[in-house]
Amino acid sequence: MFRKDQIVLVDTNVLIEAHRVSCWNTLSSYFKFSTVETVIEETQTGFQNREPGQTIDLSPLRASFHHIEKVTDLARAQFALDNPEVLLDPGERDLVIYAHSLDPKSTWFLNSPDMAAIRYGHQSNWLDRLVSLEAMAKHISAHTTTSFRDNFTESWLSQKRTKLLLGI
Repeated sequence: MFRKDQIVLVDTNVLIEAHRVSCWNTLSSYFKFSTVETVIEETQTGFQNREPGQTIDLSPLRASFHHIEKVTDLARAQFALDNPEVLLDPGERDLVIYAHSLDPKSTWFLNSPDMAAIRYGHQSNWLDRLVSLEAMAKHISAHTTTSFRDNFTESWLSQKRTKLLLGI
């Protein structure tokens, strides 16, 4: 499924969880992570609600990415007009806007444990592009300091994909 330098788009929740379990550096040395500026900004807010292990130093974080896209207000407005029923958080919204700019024939994955993003992935025929943090870590035998929270596991993502496919 994965290969070295595979492009994987990640959201804020993935970054926070990968730092919490201490596998981000290992993963970012194998995968070509891409994200959007909004996600990077979100990693720098809300520290009062996080454990110390979830604090992310901005400079090394930026350096660990293959690409960080700046989504324009015009692109956001067009997305809102085209998808008035889609309710995504700002980071996930910008991430899917960026995903639409990628070559649909290229191989890339989206890693977001957000249910709205997963539903949007289903709507966009991207279910086969959705990937869990746990699956990525297992693929490269990345050591973690603790277990992943449920919504970052392959089992959780598999259940959500199946329910969407069955219309449940």
